[in-house]
Amino acid sequence: MMASSKPLAKFWEWGRNIICVGRNYAEHAKEMKNALPSEPLFFLKPSSAYVREGDPIIKPYYCNNLHHEVELGVVIGKKAHAVSQKAAMDYVAGYALCLDMTARDTQAECKKKGLPWTLAKGFNTSCPVSDFVPKEKIPDPHKLQIWLKVNGELRQEGETSSMIFSIPYIISYISEIITLEEGDLILTGSPKGVSAVQEHDEIQAGINGILSMQFKVAQQSR
Repeated sequence: MMASSKPLAKFWEWGRNIICVGRNYAEHAKEMKNALPSEPLFFLKPSSAYVREGDPIIKPYYCNNLHHEVELGVVIGKKAHAVSQKAAMDYVAGYALCLDMTARDTQAECKKKGLPWTLAKGFNTSCPVSDFVPKEKIPDPHKLQIWLKVNGELRQEGETSSMIFSIPYIISYISEIITLEEGDLILTGSPKGVSAVQEHDEIQAGINGILSMQFKVAQQSR
């Protein structure tokens, strides 16, 4: 692990930025009826979106259609500004399994009105994360299988080899636009199979052979 001024194993406690790459799996873009991107499409979540196992995912009061999206997260280990693809992996400290929880009905409304997606993507608990996995434990992040079940039923399963844009490409591209900081998290996109969850649902997700995590869905009351 990189020498760090802060504990990277708890990046969610102090990391500042969550940068999410959308439509990075062709089958997911297809199921959402979106064109394949020619460059990475990305958006931000606030650090208050983090939630850890043991605490619930809160369905926002304004959302009637909350979707799960399981993704491999990349944890940045040192400041990265305009790095080359060749050097990009030197800036990776490790990985985490993440969920990009999405208020799909709100997102559809935002798209229709040409508004930002923050209400749909950035609410509290919209970024559940697993334990930190040091880089050394995953020799090739493009050879992983990620999956998600709801109440024991398999909903999502995908190979990270199916990403449209590779992790070095994503890091290089983003770092030219936004300087990446130690502890930042990049979500690398979701495979197909996204679907709705309701209050009291149990979500289980994992990286085959590495880890798994579990969350319960609760309803926000006003």
